[in-house]
Amino acid sequence: MNIVFLYFYLAAAIVIGCLCIRKIKTAADYYVAGRKASPVQITGSLLATILGSSAILGSIDMAAQKGWAGAWFMLCGAFGLFILLFLVKALAKFKGYNLPSLLGSFYGDGVKKLSAGVIAIAWLGVIAAQIIGAAKITTAVISISYTHAALAIGLTLTFYTAMGGQLSIIKTDILQVVLIIAGLAFITAAIFIGGNQTATNAHPMISEKFTWMDLLLMLFTYSSTYVVGPDIYSRLFCANDEKVARKAIIASVALLIPIAFMLAFIGIHGAKYHVDNNESVFFVIIKHDFPFFIIPLYFSILSAILSSADTTLFTAAELLSQFFHDELDSKKSVRLTMGCTVLLGVLSILITLKFTSILKVLLMSLGTYAGAFVIPVIWGLIGQKSRRPFVVAAIIIGGSMTLLGKFLTGGLSHAVILLAFAVNLALLAIGRTKQAAS
Repeated sequence: MNIVFLYFYLAAAIVIGCLCIRKIKTAADYYVAGRKASPVQITGSLLATILGSSAILGSIDMAAQKGWAGAWFMLCGAFGLFILLFLVKALAKFKGYNLPSLLGSFYGDGVKKLSAGVIAIAWLGVIAAQIIGAAKITTAVISISYTHAALAIGLTLTFYTAMGGQLSIIKTDILQVVLIIAGLAFITAAIFIGGNQTATNAHPMISEKFTWMDLLLMLFTYSSTYVVGPDIYSRLFCANDEKVARKAIIASVALLIPIAFMLAFIGIHGAKYHVDNNESVFFVIIKHDFPFFIIPLYFSILSAILSSADTTLFTAAELLSQFFHDELDSKKSVRLTMGCTVLLGVLSILITLKFTSILKVLLMSLGTYAGAFVIPVIWGLIGQKSRRPFVVAAIIIGGSMTLLGKFLTGGLSHAVILLAFAVNLALLAIGRTKQAAS
């Protein structure tokens, strides 16, 4: 019977996507929701984007293995958003639709096109991580295979995202966030009232399981994607003005901190259960401790994951379409973005069927992105300019080095990843010029 509810839910998502396309009158409606979003809408959309499977299931799984260090995943995200506050004023002056367009305003059209293509490809892993999470919780609750779940959820996600665009995404995010925070708060309270003895004995936030070096690398490769992130920026570009964006960031940081510790607390509690590689610790907990609430909790979390996944998929599709067609202010660009959404959705599903580790897929993609783009974007936002060949070299070399570092192990991996950021900055400094990019 549960599988009937699942397919009813997925069918409803498809219908909503079909209905939302009728409300899209301009390219701005499709890409930035008309730039009319309020502080509540932007806060809800930011949190819905952040609290996908990578945050919820990844943090809980990490806490089950490494204790209170599981909180660092979301705390690093909150730290990155806090740093972003200092860049909001510069971002508010930009009236484009996405991050590559911002880079293009700093360094020229060549860098815009390069960044659009590279980010779209890198974001395949981020999209796949969301589908992996959705498929894992589905197999934990409903008697279907991982492959079946990944295909059903991935194809539904792809279809309604292509149809609805940004307008439908941002209008539904608030409800998704309310559902997920309420669900997490309920589970945390129930575990606390029941007396969780494992929390006091868990590994501290810094231990042999998670060292200071691990934290430093997470700050560089994960926090930085909140300071300079295509999904985060796509939310802020929908804001009505700078004050709206600033209020939304502050509210998001304030909410992410307690959420980080709730996720870690739940994960620590779940460490006592045996979990195999394809299971989510979170839903093993639900099955053992909250069997009567498993269906409503499942659909609330699935909603939150899809809300994050559709934003990520749409961002990547928008960038890929910009790689092929520079200007987004046309009906042709909207149709092209729809096609790119389908293409990237299918490729992400294939990655999902090949890999099942959320954090491995996610951190590899985000690390590659961070090494390539974080410093060039900040460099431009603080008013610095560099010649185009040096910017291109910084993006390619920085991204390649961080990707290489993810395949290495131990101290060598750490050294290569940190060196990537230094090389990126050095190339921009060598190519620095007081003249605007040609």
